[in-house]
Amino acid sequence: MVDEAWLKELNNRNLMPQGEDSSKCNFATVTVSSSVLAKLTKEEQAKFQMTEFKRATNEIEHWARVEEICEFFAVEDPDLAGDIYIRKFKNLTLDDEMKWLDLRDVSEDIPDGFGVKVDWG
Repeated sequence: MVDEAWLKELNNRNLMPQGEDSSKCNFATVTVSSSVLAKLTKEEQAKFQMTEFKRATNEIEHWARVEEICEFFAVEDPDLAGDIYIRKFKNLTLDDEMKWLDLRDVSEDIPDGFGVKVDWG
């Protein structure tokens, strides 16, 4: 289950103080599947935005995207993948990243888990 105290502290750190220059902050993007999002409270779920993988500009990019979607959701057919949600966090720590990764779904096929990705920068 999700550590509510950690999420509350993370949300407080994520607030942008009045007049702060957002270009000087380090941002990380947390991407989650709908099954991982469902582990969060409704209030936390509302802070994520549904997204689509970027449209491919050529066939090579298209198949790379299909592969990325399938890997992210641990499915063979991208149509079974479901929705993807993202949220940016300011000054995310490695400890925060580990807590997000702890929410991954684990299956027999993918023991390392899937459904959470953290991109820095």
